Amino acid sequence: MTRFATTYLTLTCLYAMKTSLMSMFNYEEWKTSKFGTSQEGRKVQNVVLDSRFWKNVTICLKVVAPLMVVLRLVDSDAKPTMGFIYEEMDCAKEMIKSNFNNIKKM
Repeated sequence: MTRFATTYLTLTCLYAMKTSLMSMFNYEEWKTSKFGTSQEGRKVQNVVLDSRFWKNVTICLKVVAPLMVVLRLVDSDAKPTMGFIYEEMDCAKEMIKSNFNNIKKM
């Protein structure tokens, strides 16, 4: 069921922990830790505290969530999917459009 969903599920969990991740960088333990003072640690901190990163995560989740429904259907062995795929893709397109307030983009 999650063969195609690993990255999506990881991103969903990351987004669910957004507040905790952002607040982690305010703790003294982080600031004084080996990783918190390293160049790599500062890079991670900059990414997590960057609002553009979270905006892009949100966009990605809004697009991928409806497509995951279609992928689960196609990947299922329970029933033949050919009769359902076109309808499900149309539903996914409509859901993606509604996730972006029906704004049509190129």
